Amino acid sequence: MARPVLIGTAGHIDHGKSTLIRELTGTDPDRLIEEKERGMTIDIGFAFLNENIAFIDVPGHEKFIKNMVTGASTIDTGMLVIAADDGIMPQTREHFEILRLLNVRQGVIVITKTDLVKGDWLELVEADIRDFVKGSFLENAELFRVSAVNGSGIAELRDYLLQLPERQAGESLESELFRLPVDRVFSAKGYGTVVTGTVIGGRVRVGDRPELLPLQRVVKVRGIQSHNRALEAVCAGHRAAINIQGIDCRAISRGMVLATPGFFQSGRIMTIWLEILPAAEPLKYNAVVRVHLGTGEYLARVRLIGRDRLLPGAAAIGQLLFEKPLCAGFRDRFVIRRYSPMQTIGGGIVLEVAAQPLRKKSISAAESLRGLMEKNDRDLIEFYLAENFPALFTESDLARRFSMPPAKVDDYLRELTVKKTIVAIDKFYTVHAPLEKLKLKIPQVLNDYHHNQPLSPGMLRPELCGNLQISVELMNYLLKALSEKGLIKLTGERVAASDFRIELSAGQEQLIAKIEEALRAGGFEPPKISHADFAGDYSEKEFQQIIAYLLETQRIVQLDRDMYIHTETLRDGKKRIREYLEQHQMATVSELKAVLHTSRKWAVPVLNYYDREGLTYRDGDRRGLN
Repeated sequence: MARPVLIGTAGHIDHGKSTLIRELTGTDPDRLIEEKERGMTIDIGFAFLNENIAFIDVPGHEKFIKNMVTGASTIDTGMLVIAADDGIMPQTREHFEILRLLNVRQGVIVITKTDLVKGDWLELVEADIRDFVKGSFLENAELFRVSAVNGSGIAELRDYLLQLPERQAGESLESELFRLPVDRVFSAKGYGTVVTGTVIGGRVRVGDRPELLPLQRVVKVRGIQSHNRALEAVCAGHRAAINIQGIDCRAISRGMVLATPGFFQSGRIMTIWLEILPAAEPLKYNAVVRVHLGTGEYLARVRLIGRDRLLPGAAAIGQLLFEKPLCAGFRDRFVIRRYSPMQTIGGGIVLEVAAQPLRKKSISAAESLRGLMEKNDRDLIEFYLAENFPALFTESDLARRFSMPPAKVDDYLRELTVKKTIVAIDKFYTVHAPLEKLKLKIPQVLNDYHHNQPLSPGMLRPELCGNLQISVELMNYLLKALSEKGLIKLTGERVAASDFRIELSAGQEQLIAKIEEALRAGGFEPPKISHADFAGDYSEKEFQQIIAYLLETQRIVQLDRDMYIHTETLRDGKKRIREYLEQHQMATVSELKAVLHTSRKWAVPVLNYYDREGLTYRDGDRRGLN
């Protein structure tokens, strides 16, 4: 099935765009009484050549350029209309630049009102037009000379336009995510809320529950109309009026987006690629501009990265800071106009929708983002994973980041995994090459740790995660791979080099024996174990390593700060308390203190330890056996 074609007119006021569409389709696209009275298109109008070809007629007057951008944002074929008696005019140039900025890739040129001029003049106008569009998407476009008065050229133009769907066969977007930028909203009696727009991706059916963004409201599709017919479904390329349930029309405005839930983001800060038109004035850092994105117009500040201003004809990475969140897709095109006077000054591409703020000096981050612009989808995923290593991403993360259907993301991930370009880690993905380097780094980190902590049985996993700045999932994957190769050994939460063994010197063994003897002798009134009293010639660091070793090997227990007790003492106390409570069921701290032959200072932390170990439980100020 041929893909529907949406043709958008562009051109100066009163150059005959609406009249041309009426002659081609028999439909007057001027839909407002005000438009009829003033004789010009104010808002966007629509007409259909057949079920596969629709026209969007956009206004030519400079006061209504924002509506022109609304119409042009969803078209795939531009029809540049120029009156023979006027030639190229100011809004002709502005409309042409807008089509180029919005990445319209094909078009047709139509010279209207040919009945008003003679042949020689017409040849000059055509030559001027060809020179004007040189180097653009219209350079090799078909050119037609027409007159609505005598009908010349109309039939030939219509025949050409009727062949456009055949030329675009195979460009179906039905596999894409559904998205419809709203350009009108109203309430219809007996139906309720209706939104209209052009489906720019995917398909929606009656009964579906798309999401309205940026409101993040899921609504139900009650009915669909397209080309004046009620339908069960509508797909990409078609104009549609969609009757939705679950929201009042007063909560919806032009620029909002109806879309597949979960795959399109909204944000107040967007990272962008921005270019300034050659004829525009320089754009200063933090300037307030009007942003035309999708079918909406928004005020935003421009934050340029690495520069104070952007000169005419130049391009750079920057950010748009909006007053409120709005929805966009990855690589959506936009146009910017000055706040005042309202002149088109440039446009660009959305690279990040819900971005973190960048500083003016964040040049390296900007250079990284530049790589997202031109790559195809497959290379894009690989590039993104590499640029963000060692972060891990799921299929859903990537689909949402790049506004891409999950099935397509899955295909790319499978292909890249087979090529061993990327690695699957459970439900996550990352790139292969730096992962191998990270595997080599872990034994080095462990060896450094063992050198500094010779009495520790190994590095704790969280500490190793923090040292390498990687996620737990990636850590577990790497440790499993290294352990299977015998390069490391895992003991609970500890990680050690495969050949590491704790080796105590004679002096260390003597110090350990001295500390243990003092704690055993002290029972439940043990002495304070301090560096000054026990360490001798050992430094504070070495002494603390001995204490850590005793704790790790469970020879002693730390009850509180500077309160250490021998494990054998606690084992003896456990037996005493069990015997006492088996006879008396419940006991107070004072009673258990007497059982342990200790002071309240030690009894409380000891009893709290037994609670944590599950020997006893508290009930008010009394304890019983678990």
